[in-house]
Amino acid sequence: MTRRVGRYTKHENDELLRMFEEGYSVYKICRNLSRSQKSVRNNLIRLGKIEGEITPRRYFVESKDKIIRDENHFFEYFKYFSILSIFVFSMIVNPLLNPIEIIFNYLEIIYNKIQ
Repeated sequence: MTRRVGRYTKHENDELLRMFEEGYSVYKICRNLSRSQKSVRNNLIRLGKIEGEITPRRYFVESKDKIIRDENHFFEYFKYFSILSIFVFSMIVNPLLNPIEIIFNYLEIIYNKIQ
């Protein structure tokens, strides 16, 4: 039997309360209702039958006046791509601007001095 998800129906709540009052364990209740143990436990806490903290904790946004930024980042990517292209082009035209070339030239000078 597949596990149910979503809100409890009135019938499920009545069945949950009946089984809890009869002394069923949370594990047996979750098997009978095809719900997770966390779901049964949280629902019993909501109904005030057991004490505890509902998990996962829900955080509510205090104000609804939030500005949602546009998710289109095309121009930002284009800007970074342009800058990167200019750097690469300048390193191809003038190899002395290439940091890897500078390191290799420095290592070559050191190597020649050692010999």
